Amino acid sequence: MRSEKDSSDMADNAEHSLQSGEKSKRRKKTVWLCLVVSAIVVVLVVAVAVVSLWVIPASKRAEQAAQEAADIKAAPAKITKVDTACDTKEAFSETAINKEIMVTEDGGKSLTLLSGKDSDKKAVECVLKNFGMPDDLRSRILNAKMDDGLKTERWKGMDVTWIYNDNSGLQLTVEAVGSEPAANSAQ
Repeated sequence: MRSEKDSSDMADNAEHSLQSGEKSKRRKKTVWLCLVVSAIVVVLVVAVAVVSLWVIPASKRAEQAAQEAADIKAAPAKITKVDTACDTKEAFSETAINKEIMVTEDGGKSLTLLSGKDSDKKAVECVLKNFGMPDDLRSRILNAKMDDGLKTERWKGMDVTWIYNDNSGLQLTVEAVGSEPAANSAQ
């Protein structure tokens, strides 16, 4: 009987081994499937990250470039408009420390304002307001000191350059981007 029981046990063990082997294969397939699905999810996450970091900013850059091109194109007309609104009609004089003098050059592509140290600064305020310069830029221009030296900032298709001298006052130049500096600019 033992041999029948042993045979039966052996058959049970063999069947159990086969079932265990099938379970092991199923587990391996499940693990493999989980790994493949996880890899696909990782690839999708990376793809979304790349698209959001590359494609979306690229479209923003295109919008910014289009806006900058429009600003550059509009700059000369803006300079002419500000010149008309703010011109003091004063004749140029290097020693007029109590006056403000505006000079527009290059067919409206460049505007230079000399605001004497003892002037009322009305023309400076008019120019800054009519250009619609942001408050931080306006503040830096209005609070310029001699120690600051020459400052330049590009803004809305224009290069804005200013310098302050304790003896003569503020010199502010607004020039359309892409235009050549004037050969005879007021200084």
